[in-house]
Amino acid sequence: MSRVKNRDEPFATLISYAGKFFHPERTPRLVETLRTAVHRPIEDQNIDARTFVQELRRALSGDTEGLPEDALFDVTHYGDGSDEAFLKRVWEEIFPEEPLPARS
Repeated sequence: MSRVKNRDEPFATLISYAGKFFHPERTPRLVETLRTAVHRPIEDQNIDARTFVQELRRALSGDTEGLPEDALFDVTHYGDGSDEAFLKRVWEEIFPEEPLPARS
């Protein structure tokens, strides 16, 4: 399911987490698991959870250089219409109380 061949590629964690937590065949409980993981104190988060949030913020702020075309759609088959709309939905599901990161 994942297109990520190298964890050092740009947005590798974002793509991997999108496929793991937001594919339509996944249960809503997985999103809750992710929400819990990223809301832990930063020192208690695993490195992938921190990296996922950093990459999500980066993409939402407009810096998508290195994000392979169609990678998010390929792993999630989202129905949002665009990567930007999908990423906004992800943010709102995980951080419903926080505003979207500002676009650069």
